[in-house]
Amino acid sequence: MLKEGQLLSLSESYPAGLILQKPYYAEYIGPGSAVGGMFDLQCVTIHPLGKAELSTPETLDERQNAFQRRMEDIEQMQLICEKDLPIERAVAVLEMLTQHFYQDEIQMIPNEVLAKLVGVLPSTMATAWKQLSTGGHKSHTTSQSSAPEPNFASHEVAFA
Repeated sequence: MLKEGQLLSLSESYPAGLILQKPYYAEYIGPGSAVGGMFDLQCVTIHPLGKAELSTPETLDERQNAFQRRMEDIEQMQLICEKDLPIERAVAVLEMLTQHFYQDEIQMIPNEVLAKLVGVLPSTMATAWKQLSTGGHKSHTTSQSSAPEPNFASHEVAFA
């Protein structure tokens, strides 16, 4: 689907996100953001968070809004990546994700993938999880899960 270059957008109807794993890095995609097109041809796996529904933006306005949201997601991740210490970047990305998604749902995503979001080692991400759990961080504690699909992690991605 993404390797074909089709432009889609993640629905804003449900709290959802996608982590797109590329060969050397990963990207977080939030609700309303553009997915696919020329941006995601090298996507290796998709890790959905929440109930991810994809649709095709039909009008010019819908496409522009989806691209704008994608740029906002990139800028948000860039701010996290500007932190000097790797542990600060790891904790910051986990805090950002736990504001929107259940912690046990995020923990289903391998530390290797989460680490690629902010340029840290997987062991740094494991330390960040420990730091969050001992720091009294408030987060969601339940999850909706379904059987994994090939090339997708833990949840379904629906097409509208």
